[in-house]
Amino acid sequence: MKRSRGNWVDGDRFWGREADIEMMEEYIEEGANILLIAQRRMGKTSLMHEVGRRLADKYYCLHVDLQKAQTPADAVVELSIATNPHGSIFRRAVSVCSNILDKVADRLEAVKLDDVTLSIRGGLNSSNWQARGDQLFDVLAHSDRPVVVFFDEVPILVNRLLKGSDFKITPERRAEADEFMSWLRANAIRLQGRVRIVLTGSIGLSPLLRRAGLNATLNNFVAFELKEWSSETAIGCLRALAKEYGLTLDDGAPERVVALLDCCIPYHVQMFFDFLYQTAKLNGLRKIDIALVEKVYEESMLGIRGHAALSHMEERLRMMGDDLYPLSLELLTEAAVTGELTLEAARKISETAPIDERKNPDALGEVLDILEHDGYFKRDRQGAFKFQSNLLRQWWAAHFSHSYVPVSKRLHK
Repeated sequence: MKRSRGNWVDGDRFWGREADIEMMEEYIEEGANILLIAQRRMGKTSLMHEVGRRLADKYYCLHVDLQKAQTPADAVVELSIATNPHGSIFRRAVSVCSNILDKVADRLEAVKLDDVTLSIRGGLNSSNWQARGDQLFDVLAHSDRPVVVFFDEVPILVNRLLKGSDFKITPERRAEADEFMSWLRANAIRLQGRVRIVLTGSIGLSPLLRRAGLNATLNNFVAFELKEWSSETAIGCLRALAKEYGLTLDDGAPERVVALLDCCIPYHVQMFFDFLYQTAKLNGLRKIDIALVEKVYEESMLGIRGHAALSHMEERLRMMGDDLYPLSLELLTEAAVTGELTLEAARKISETAPIDERKNPDALGEVLDILEHDGYFKRDRQGAFKFQSNLLRQWWAAHFSHSYVPVSKRLHK
């Protein structure tokens, strides 16, 4: 067991997910197309790579990252290049979108991958990407073994298609997003049994499509939720890491880590251990006790060192757009300061938000849906919203509550 560096992991380093791996393998073996749901840093990409590694003797597993894709044509380019590790289908995939084979007399191995990518990109545009993409899927379907395509960061591309640079949904943008998602759905149905498609990303795809009225494009994908670690799994990981690096965990120390985090997101557990290890090594310590755990939590996890790892939770809210972003900030800050966001407080905040209700009459419901779906909030039995992660709540309060006045105090003025 080694410390995580923030990248995906597989094999023995992919800790505590055996049941999830087996379940996803079962779905794939049964021919299902999957929508993998989880909040950021839960291990979605690692799960896809580990499942792909285990299925490599029976399937061609393609990993397609759409993080930088701007258009559907870019997605087809990335899908083409993802066949590169599989020589038997790479040549046919490249030939669909590029004439580069003619230029090198069938010696594709002599051409740099960057040159192949440029050639493919040059052969695709807004008018032919769908037809070429269908041809590419046909190449995959006629391979000598079935294919699994893992599409990562699909919501980021869909968000760009829907909202553009000004974060406004227009009929034209909605039509383009619909065309892309319908294309994926159509090929998933058309090639069922020969090609499996797995979709995921670091923001919620379902809430995004619901806002645009496009959620039906997901109706043939099985929802698969990847949840946080159990306390036992997180403690087991901490003990394994401590043993690997020659450290002793005092009685109660790993349990205190879990209590402080509250929600055991794998990356946060790994980050906490990494800070503990650094502090122990720099101070010549071989034992980690509860006092050290609490010191590292306050000074590192909630401090500047932990800021870079948590600030993305605020930054990605901007993808909601200028109309919903300020409302989401205030709702989260209310919950961070008071410990919960009641529906009454949420309505009061919404009433003063600068939102054109004629264009978005259910802005509050939409924002709450996104915040709950993407792992910021969970609901208690009384219907109030609370932070799912104690770490995120305390970090949020430390960074956004300095001049904030809770709703209850405003009402008494």
